[in-house]
Amino acid sequence: MTRQTQGLLLAFLGAVLVRLSITDAYLRYVTPWMKWPLLVSGLVLLALALGPALGLSGREGPAGDHGGHAHRVPVVTWLLVLPGLVTFVVSPPELGSYLAERRSGDTVAAPRPATVADLDASQGPVKVAVSEFVWRAQDGGSTLEGQPVRLVGFVSYGDAGAWYVTRLTIGCCAADALAYQVQVEGAERPARDRWVQVDGVYATGTGTDLATVPVLDAETVTEVEAPARQYE
Repeated sequence: MTRQTQGLLLAFLGAVLVRLSITDAYLRYVTPWMKWPLLVSGLVLLALALGPALGLSGREGPAGDHGGHAHRVPVVTWLLVLPGLVTFVVSPPELGSYLAERRSGDTVAAPRPATVADLDASQGPVKVAVSEFVWRAQDGGSTLEGQPVRLVGFVSYGDAGAWYVTRLTIGCCAADALAYQVQVEGAERPARDRWVQVDGVYATGTGTDLATVPVLDAETVTEVEAPARQYE
């Protein structure tokens, strides 16, 4: 691999990072605060690529030597192209039901959210994050009783025709994703991975321990567009 080729490879990787950060596609892989580190990293790679790509990194001899010393870049460096090609060509989607259904047996204790919804039964359905709904149920469920809520998430399936409104949370990146599910009863099961808005009421006593999931008795189920930020 020549110096010029090395520079082009750096430029390609830098362009991938810049594209991900400015199009919000990075939200498929990492948390929102990573936008600026990714953008800066991409710009740095583009800057570093200028010298080798334009042949400004020093004078080479006829055999590609630098001061009499051969400079070779390992061929394995080409493997760095693969993640970028996957990102540009395949554009992997966000994690969805495939992951959630395979982790449905995992014991997940929902932490108390930094901010919680202001529940008021007199105001009609209140939008509540799926992870917050699970936390409230695991906390005994008393704050959910009689409170119409609105959950938004993607559809995942369970056994015996059960289905769930599901959201994933990530701490740093998609590799540490956790799935939170609320079983929906009283409504037809939509297609897997469809995004839905479900209005309903908490089924008292469900999901109060880690062995079971909370249940929402649905009043309406509406298909919606996937949000730009799909992880809670």
